Amino acid sequence: MNLHSQKMFIKLIITIIVPIVLTSCAGGLATATITATTAAPPTENMAGLSAEEITTLKSLEKLDDYPFYSMHYAGEYDYPQIGSTWPKEADFACSLFASMNIDGDMLYGRNFDWSFSPALLLFTDPPDGYASVSMVDMEFLGIRPEDSNNLTDLPLVERSALLSAPSMPFDGMNEYGLAVGMAALPGDYQDHASYDPSRPTIGSIGIIRQVLDHARNVDEAVALFQQYNIDFRGGPLIHYLLADPSGKAMLIEFYQKEMILLPNEEPWHMATNHFRCIAEGDGGCPRYHTLEEQLSEANGQLDADSAMQLLTDVSQDMTQWSAVYDMNDGEINVVLGGEYKNLYSFQLNVEQP
Repeated sequence: MNLHSQKMFIKLIITIIVPIVLTSCAGGLATATITATTAAPPTENMAGLSAEEITTLKSLEKLDDYPFYSMHYAGEYDYPQIGSTWPKEADFACSLFASMNIDGDMLYGRNFDWSFSPALLLFTDPPDGYASVSMVDMEFLGIRPEDSNNLTDLPLVERSALLSAPSMPFDGMNEYGLAVGMAALPGDYQDHASYDPSRPTIGSIGIIRQVLDHARNVDEAVALFQQYNIDFRGGPLIHYLLADPSGKAMLIEFYQKEMILLPNEEPWHMATNHFRCIAEGDGGCPRYHTLEEQLSEANGQLDADSAMQLLTDVSQDMTQWSAVYDMNDGEINVVLGGEYKNLYSFQLNVEQP
């Protein structure tokens, strides 16, 4: 069956986990399931919006008062090829890992640690690319945090900033199970970013969209990176962790004008906020040390519960969301703001290996 021609769907389950689960990876989950529904919006002026844009904006659903939303993007989209709009002042610290049990769960975990970030889980299925799901910080769409809590109450035309959501995926997974995320690095990008005048330039977040839309595996994703100059202007230098259901993972860094490829040597891979290409040991990062210790002890064989537990163990006060992507079966589990007792589960159709 051709997966790309299938319609992508979202299945929302609000799961409340008994707190003891957070202290033990061995126990099962006790859950209560609530199906969320939204009423049809009243008739309103749709001037200036296309039929697909109207469909997109109508799909917006508020899931949590953090706030946390989901949205389906209908049809094709345009997005900026260069530059990114980052808040002027913000601390950053993220944790990324891939745990790749060839005989079991192939998981990608990610903590997005940043300033307060109203979040959007975005489903896309462009006609010229692959279906995917991604997490978006809505402040990067120009939506101020103080204005983000009641977006579903606004007329559709006043939600139009959300139409640029495909341009800002901070982590995600596509229909082939390829997962990607990013973490910020110290230093001036001008000292490290490579540049080839024969290549086009793309923004540091825009390349993630290209990977989700046009790469089926890590090798194809690396080939896409090699086709572009990455423009880090407007934000920090970042590195990228990629993984796919074959068990292959790659950390891509830019250091002293070169693109450095760091493949996994074990059935796991990880990154925090320091250059791995020059680091010794854990690079002095306690979060990296915890990731390495637990992934090594488990030999990369985590399940969804223990993967979320690992994200809990490396979470901080500034953790905005924790996401676990199952590269085998397409399940996505998301926690907002460190509230690990509230787990949101979604589904993306993925090709079975």
